[in-house]
Amino acid sequence: MSWMQKLYRTYESILEQGVTDDAEPLTPVGHTIQNAHIVIVIDGQGNFQTARVMPPKTAILLPATESSENRTSGEAPHPLADKIQYVAKDYADYGGEKKAYFEGYLKQLKAWCESPFAHPKVQAVLHYVAKGRVVADLVEAGIFPLDSYGKVLNKWETEGDAPPIFSVLPKTKGEIEFGSALVCWQVEIAGDVHSQTWTDKTIQRSWADYAASEKAEKGFCLVQGEETVISTMHPAKLRHTGDKAKLISSNDTAGYTFRGRFATAEEAASVSADVSAKAHSALRWLISRQGIRNGDQVTVAWAISGKPIPSPMKDISAELNWADMENWDISAVENPDEATAQRLPENSEASPDWSVNIGRAAAQIIKKKLHGYQAELKEHEQISLIMLDSATPGRMALTYYQEFLPADYFANLDAWIDDFSWYQRYSIEVQNGKKIDKRTQWRFVPPSPYSIAEAVYGKSLSDTLKKQLYARLLPVIAGGTSVPIPEDLVQKSFQAACNPNGCENWEWQRNIGVACALYKGWRARHHDLSQRRTYPMSLDPQNRSRDYIFGRLLAVAEHLERTALRIANETRATNAENYMQRFVMRPFHTWEQLETNLKPYKDRLRKDYPVRISEKFVLTSPIGFLNNRENEINQLICMLDDLKQEGCDLDKPLEPEFLLGYHSQKMAYRNKSNQPEQEVTETHE
Repeated sequence: MSWMQKLYRTYESILEQGVTDDAEPLTPVGHTIQNAHIVIVIDGQGNFQTARVMPPKTAILLPATESSENRTSGEAPHPLADKIQYVAKDYADYGGEKKAYFEGYLKQLKAWCESPFAHPKVQAVLHYVAKGRVVADLVEAGIFPLDSYGKVLNKWETEGDAPPIFSVLPKTKGEIEFGSALVCWQVEIAGDVHSQTWTDKTIQRSWADYAASEKAEKGFCLVQGEETVISTMHPAKLRHTGDKAKLISSNDTAGYTFRGRFATAEEAASVSADVSAKAHSALRWLISRQGIRNGDQVTVAWAISGKPIPSPMKDISAELNWADMENWDISAVENPDEATAQRLPENSEASPDWSVNIGRAAAQIIKKKLHGYQAELKEHEQISLIMLDSATPGRMALTYYQEFLPADYFANLDAWIDDFSWYQRYSIEVQNGKKIDKRTQWRFVPPSPYSIAEAVYGKSLSDTLKKQLYARLLPVIAGGTSVPIPEDLVQKSFQAACNPNGCENWEWQRNIGVACALYKGWRARHHDLSQRRTYPMSLDPQNRSRDYIFGRLLAVAEHLERTALRIANETRATNAENYMQRFVMRPFHTWEQLETNLKPYKDRLRKDYPVRISEKFVLTSPIGFLNNRENEINQLICMLDDLKQEGCDLDKPLEPEFLLGYHSQKMAYRNKSNQPEQEVTETHE
């Protein structure tokens, strides 16, 4: 029950601080949130004034009992605002198809109004509904149209626009059931500015006091540790107003919810009505405010104080305005020059602009943002992290729960950034005069959970697989260096990245960044300490690993051929890309074929004069460019020969480290500042 205790304390803390959120208010005890469809305006004596249809999906706060909040079928009226079939005595007279529950609603409303906690606005509603003219007044106000038999029309087939009620009520085979329209009340009293009953806090207090006075059954609350009124039914609607799944439920007396160990549900666990209502209300508020949703799966990180906490499942990089880097404060970045050295180009090309690279600064900027959250917290203020999911419409489960101190929580997020950062492909929009251009950026950051899911599963990604992946990733991101990433994810991402023909080019580029990040992090957290290794951000010429060298070799060949193709204004895939899968399986044998295929492209580059390769760039010395690439190839081949002399099998399948060498070499070419010579210069015509 630790999670419930933390949520209960969070509710009390938020209430004490007076933290407000108009979009999703903290639900008072004894209240629930539901979508309203019609508001009826009456005066203080209960006389009808007017009515109007509410905008679609208008959620309001309304008083509720434990039974009404959890009703699925049968009679369980809300105390004040409810559906037509509850509040309208004349519901059946106008063709209502559902069972009418007016008598139960009226009885409950009378009991409230006759108690010491009665409220004048609630009494006005009682006086009005007792007249039995709710539907009749709505018909006269034009809310409900009638058919030729004097019944409420349930399907609009006439020419012209349908009345607004048809756009807010759910339809079954094109028909509405007007009894499902939820009615709320607006009571206009002279001098009272809070005419809307669902926003009047005095009505909320009135109902809470009355509901507390009616409870009698007591028991031992496991959260508070004392005898108090026990809740027999717990709230739902945690993720949205139509959510029926519950975290705590024991209504299955015939199954094995608690039977076999306990005779009654209360012996298994008992929670006070006050704790249950406040804990669920706090969770609902947190989910709406800062929850990360993945279908029915929700992840929430929070502090008891209610201060914002970044979720491990959120892509912080996507929140920053990377197109406005020039105005950033990067004073705390380790290498700030890296963030500003490369400016966005003035014009856009159809192909990605590889010169846009912000290097390690991206990871450091994200860390700085995370530490901004940490600075707002007290040293010993607890952070809780929870993941919820539901396998069925009625049951919800905690699939992950952990508590942290701020220093540990943010240190774990820093560890995720340090271990799993690699160049990730992002597309941004940049204002260029009156039009917006799309640019490609490579940020040295960890991949987002969604990018990992797309890279690992590709077109086979389903909601179920995505949920399973997120549940496996959360402990890795939030657990720190002691939690390694599952190796099967590393291998699947490696296989996807080695297949450039299985997806669009931008997807393949993204897959490479994700695969490199996962392998880098896997090696950094390897369970065998002797196998752990860290990789630098930039190209590592001193790395003598066979896989790393072969990766570099393929990247050099690709760069050489790509440049030759650009001279001829060709945009097709290179031989290096087409042969990549074969290269991974038999690298040395495939290289011999690739080297033969490079000859015609080398011939194109044997020119000692400048050649234009795009509208923006010219190759100042093609033959110099060719000589540099051939020198690089020769150096790499020499390294491989040395490994062969040492007994290394050059033709066995490559490991994922191959991608690190391949991508590092490509990034060295993309980032002009890393090139030893200025082979490509911008024209100034």
